[in-house]
Amino acid sequence: MANKNKALFIFNFKMKNFILHVSILMVFVLITIAFILHLADGQSDPFYLKISSPKQSNFILGTSKSAQGLQPKYFEDVLNKSFYNYSFTIGVSPYGKTYLGSIKNKLDTLNKNTINIITVDIWSISSKTKNPNDSLHFRETYSFLKNVTNVTDNPNYKYLINYFESKYYNILINKSPFLLHNDGWLEIFISNNTNIERKTSFTLESYKKKVTQYQFSSIRLKYLIKTINTLKKNGRVFIVRLPIHPELSTIENEIEINFNSLIKPAIEASNGYLDMSSYNEKCSYTDGVHLNKESGEVVSNIISNWIKNMK
Repeated sequence: MANKNKALFIFNFKMKNFILHVSILMVFVLITIAFILHLADGQSDPFYLKISSPKQSNFILGTSKSAQGLQPKYFEDVLNKSFYNYSFTIGVSPYGKTYLGSIKNKLDTLNKNTINIITVDIWSISSKTKNPNDSLHFRETYSFLKNVTNVTDNPNYKYLINYFESKYYNILINKSPFLLHNDGWLEIFISNNTNIERKTSFTLESYKKKVTQYQFSSIRLKYLIKTINTLKKNGRVFIVRLPIHPELSTIENEIEINFNSLIKPAIEASNGYLDMSSYNEKCSYTDGVHLNKESGEVVSNIISNWIKNMK
């Protein structure tokens, strides 16, 4: 009996010791992971800093065209205000309930006399659903922007755990073809051996396929107007149609050739509209859709000076 009790005691001791060591190991692993996640920055993920920075004002809004094309520092130089690029992608930030909700969560309502730039194209007010006004199944309802409602947490563990686009070890490597700046501008690095012409051809072919998938959505247009009215409570709002590759312009016209007439209600709700289609052939692009760094600088200065001269 004594031997049995002794054996039981030794077993319990070893088990407790094992559980203790496993617990210590788990805590160490969790602390290590938390430390690595805390190091996430603009080279780790193309969106993370946007949803882990403080509330902002003087927004630049839209899809990836404005995310990569419009550079806040040039707006600040001309308009003497700090701007923040809160643009995402065609799949994440078309105009709708999701994007407007995220903008409201990010908006610093204490800041008045603001200036906001809303970029718009046919894709940002169109839907892929069979019924273009089926808002319950809009493409962005499945995105992180819908589910990560706290867009100022730093670290933002909900995003990092559920939506981080890369492997966690890449946070430590810090090698990436992009850099998300602290002002929200997404800079794309183009290597010397990148075949821009080939990349453009590939991208434009993909957009040709999108023509049959997208339809104009009157609900999205209404949310565009709601976005304008929300931001006008704190300042002025300007709508901009950015330059694009001439061939992409032809593709977009297949969906809606009278684009300016289509968005007339939004233009009337805003403080001004700048259609930059006349610059299509004057600009350079990384892939036919997005302005390259140099053209982005030129376009940013044109827009900011246009706003400066508005009465």
